[in-house]
Amino acid sequence: MKILLVSSYRFENISRTDIAPPLGVLALAAVLRQSGMQPEVLDLNLVDPNDGQTPEDAYIAAIIGHCQNANEKTLIGFSCLTTTHFPFMRIATQKIKQLYPTAKTCLGGVHATLFINEIMHNCPEFDYVISGEGEEQIVALAHAVQSQDWSTLVNQQALGYRDIDGNVVINPRVHYIKDLDTLPMPAWDMIDFPKYYRDHTGWRNPKGHDIKISIPLMTTRSCPYDCNFCSSESIMGRGFRKRSPKQVVDEIEYHVKELGHNYFGFADDNLTLRKDHIMAICNDIVKRKLDIQFESFNGYNLASLDDEVVAALVAAGCVYVILPIEHGNDYMRNTVIGKRLPREKIFEVNNLYRKHKLLRRGVFIMGFPEDTPETLNSTRDMINDLDLDLCNVFSLIPFPGTKVFKQIIKDNLLISKIDVDKLWTGDMGLNTGGTDFYVKPYAMSIDQLSEYRGIFDQLATERLGKLRSNNGAF
Repeated sequence: MKILLVSSYRFENISRTDIAPPLGVLALAAVLRQSGMQPEVLDLNLVDPNDGQTPEDAYIAAIIGHCQNANEKTLIGFSCLTTTHFPFMRIATQKIKQLYPTAKTCLGGVHATLFINEIMHNCPEFDYVISGEGEEQIVALAHAVQSQDWSTLVNQQALGYRDIDGNVVINPRVHYIKDLDTLPMPAWDMIDFPKYYRDHTGWRNPKGHDIKISIPLMTTRSCPYDCNFCSSESIMGRGFRKRSPKQVVDEIEYHVKELGHNYFGFADDNLTLRKDHIMAICNDIVKRKLDIQFESFNGYNLASLDDEVVAALVAAGCVYVILPIEHGNDYMRNTVIGKRLPREKIFEVNNLYRKHKLLRRGVFIMGFPEDTPETLNSTRDMINDLDLDLCNVFSLIPFPGTKVFKQIIKDNLLISKIDVDKLWTGDMGLNTGGTDFYVKPYAMSIDQLSEYRGIFDQLATERLGKLRSNNGAF
């Protein structure tokens, strides 16, 4: 049979990372191979439009090109990372179904999880929808398509499908994968890495490495926290699951020794939550004499850090850190957002980072319903008091499925009116760059928000300019 896994393309934002191999899709490809299948991976980020061709048309042409001679034993899976991707995924799937009506199509990702019921009832172009983490489901689905025996899907958890009479069936999730070590390493050998290589001469690079790419790594899943702007629980569930440190470092060593890669980015939400976990990873990197450098895309869990952990991170190769503070006002950060991060701890960790000469970027969010000029002044003051190397203050993005989104809908705070019953269509048009306003706070005008947007953008520009003037790479 033929299995094609299609990754989402990346929207423009201010992230310092370049295009990275699709970690989630590679994880699915790995478990499919482990079960005896031979999947293909198509990363839409690597598709370049021809003259006069829109990016979307180029993406669709590339997908169709990989689906030649698709039939009833073909499975095409789409990874829909955000709500913003869904309209394109839907159009692309409709075109594939027009050409190859017997091919089976599947959608997974955050949007699919949040709106599995609406998608199954309104989008016949999708034969299946996976809710949440999908390794177990994609394997069961692939074997059902190969054997044409659909009875195996009747009790498959976290899967939406239509029965023989066309009735929608949505099996709820019962559990998540408990032992992450049972999962194989992502299918890195399926990637043509030179297509991802970029010039990184401007990056922080105290070891003087030839950095070609930042390799994404995931060592844990799930989150025990309940921040009001985050929907990660929908995909990975509440809690904390981790791979063994040995398996993590084996993957790093594979990249170093087999592929010549020396820079990594941890994609975990809470990499340092368990001290024994992160210490074992760092100590094993040192023990194996792996000459690497790394960062954490989402920042480390500040509440869990102490001098011993930070020293171990640096000894293992950490060179750049993000402080995910979210807000400079204590009430906003801990009571409204639910961060559970004392002010004293923020300054303690910041001093540890400075002591160990790490490049420090603070990340904050503005525009919550409860924000006022006073709370935003607290963020401005904290940025200055921390004397951060870099800072970014993003505008709140009210993603469907989050606590803050439900609050905003309940209190009618969206600047642009939307039909809540049509959220599943993905037409809300959220800008993941983080500068647009979607929410009017209870006690602030849009003009006031814009004023603070200017203040925070100026702070970011000043910090970056100062760093560059001191020949600081980032």
